[in-house]
Amino acid sequence: MKLFRSAFLLLLVLTASLTVALTVDDVVARVKAAYADADTLTCDLRRVTVSGLLGQRRVLLGVLRMDLPDRFRIEYHTPYEQILVCDGETYWLYTVKNGQCLYGPVADFAEQTMLTDLVGYFERDYAYELDGEEEVNGVATVRLRMTARDPAEAYPAGRLWIDTERWLPLQIELVDEQGNELSYRLSDIELDIALADGQFTFEAPAGVELLRMER
Repeated sequence: MKLFRSAFLLLLVLTASLTVALTVDDVVARVKAAYADADTLTCDLRRVTVSGLLGQRRVLLGVLRMDLPDRFRIEYHTPYEQILVCDGETYWLYTVKNGQCLYGPVADFAEQTMLTDLVGYFERDYAYELDGEEEVNGVATVRLRMTARDPAEAYPAGRLWIDTERWLPLQIELVDEQGNELSYRLSDIELDIALADGQFTFEAPAGVELLRMER
């Protein structure tokens, strides 16, 4: 029993020292290494928006498929069907219930940058500081505080949670100048699942109205 207790205490000490000794550079390096040989990512996705003015909260649940680094498809199924597709240059946002699809260049779509940041390219747009540890869905994470490198960034501040076992980002939360919050939480992440190339372009079903979005 004493031997077991000693081993358990040693494990706690080693685990604690791992996270305490981490630097931001360590975290970035480990995330890069986790994605180094990955071509695709699939996961369940939870998207939450909170209005800074009204306090209204909306939750969308769906599935994310990514052809790294910048092509993705999200199929939301709850509380309604919505499909978001990006081929790296153009995005399409199709809401099934109203029969409309918005589309435009990815340069005009802030969430495209956010999603690619989330899967390992985050150091290009934000500076980071360590901000403690926290469990996300029962998984131990290290939390980073984010500050946009460009003051004109749509979301100038936020936080990022990194799984300390697999070194994959599990959650990102960003806030704009009006206090509106946008967050994504990833679960059941799998890397290098074969994905059909055609799902990263959008073909509108018959009768769907296409609306080009301009800044």
